[in-house]
Amino acid sequence: MKKINEILKPNKITITGKSKILCTENGKCVIKEKNKDVKSLYNYLNTRQFNNYPEIIDEVDNKYVYEYLDSVNIPNNQKASDMADLLALLHNKTAYFKPITADYIKNIYEEIQNNIRYLKEYYEKLFKKIASEVIMSPSNYLLIRNSSKLFANLKYIEDELDNWFKLMTDKTKERVVYCHNNLTIDHYIKNKNDYLISWDNYSIDTPILDLINLYTNDYNKYEFSNFLENYNQKFPLSKEELKLFFIMISLPKEVNYSIYEFDNTRKVNEMLTYVYKTEMLIKPYYAPQNIK
Repeated sequence: MKKINEILKPNKITITGKSKILCTENGKCVIKEKNKDVKSLYNYLNTRQFNNYPEIIDEVDNKYVYEYLDSVNIPNNQKASDMADLLALLHNKTAYFKPITADYIKNIYEEIQNNIRYLKEYYEKLFKKIASEVIMSPSNYLLIRNSSKLFANLKYIEDELDNWFKLMTDKTKERVVYCHNNLTIDHYIKNKNDYLISWDNYSIDTPILDLINLYTNDYNKYEFSNFLENYNQKFPLSKEELKLFFIMISLPKEVNYSIYEFDNTRKVNEMLTYVYKTEMLIKPYYAPQNIK
């Protein structure tokens, strides 16, 4: 930071995550490590008429200097609705199809299958261990009370994965977009214009990658069903894309136990909250009128 300090001469530095906000005589700016060629990404997005990102002011000492953007304070549900429009715009502007092979599809299928198998074995061993306890801890009691829900959830994922594989049998191309790949409502800025910040992990991939990241980061911050509905109206997901999205977000997490029972109970409760909220999100899409 020595060179940056000498050039920008900040009178205050605030660290937020991987960023540093510098207050200078000319205003605020944001400093981030140059992990990817974000400038080339911006050049491409400009050709697609998408410029909803913070401008790069300078490059110093292998770091990007970005303009600082203030955010208007609005309710999270309204903010999420606007973010859905912006994400759909990004995906619409950058979407194209790439060829895929049967092996590519099979690899995705087998990778998810392995994840399901691992989680089933993990929870089977965990429940067997809990059942052998003379007195259950609160966290284990909460977990074992919901064991049928977890196994039913894994069975749903298995069945849907088979259905997805059947849908993909004759596919020879896949829709891809430029993904932000680090999406959370905290990376959306609302002021006179709408912006997505923190593009350090951007990639070219299926559009559901952004949705998976966003859901796992934000599932408990706002009404995600409204976000998904707004997004899907502007950038309709195909049947196989939507199905794969639901499969991926339905995978339950492991419980990383600690020596503190309070923390363990909180972690189990968070995992179960995630499972139940995800079920409520998905359920309407399987209503008879929505099945085509």
